[in-house]
Amino acid sequence: MNISYKVFNINNLEYKFNPEIPSQETFSETYHFNLNSTTVKVNRPNGVTFIELKIEVKTELGGKQEEFRSLSFDFNYIYKMGDFEKLSDDEIQDFVIKYGFENAISAVKDVIKHITSIDYQPTINIDIPSFPMQKPERMTNTQSD
Repeated sequence: MNISYKVFNINNLEYKFNPEIPSQETFSETYHFNLNSTTVKVNRPNGVTFIELKIEVKTELGGKQEEFRSLSFDFNYIYKMGDFEKLSDDEIQDFVIKYGFENAISAVKDVIKHITSIDYQPTINIDIPSFPMQKPERMTNTQSD
């Protein structure tokens, strides 16, 4: 089986900054990046699978405890799949997490950079953890006796 990038989309985008906090030409902005949830779904009729990530970024200026900027969105990274007919949904989801998750996270970094370049503030450049990353594990139902 193989996957290849097809398209991404963004939903529920919210970006704002606090104009009450004075910004200077040079300032230190600290960010907090949160990946709130990860979902992998298989769409057999269309021959695709996608990773949905719920992203949240908040920043503060110069160590102040006040929030300066915030950005949140749902990010869908869609892959075209080959030979998926032979595999179960669980096998496909495991494969996409193993081989597609890092691509999706790297794309999130670029999206954040592009979205935050639309105002007069510096862009937010988040650091992506080194690869290979510790990937999220699928939740399974387990019963204990």
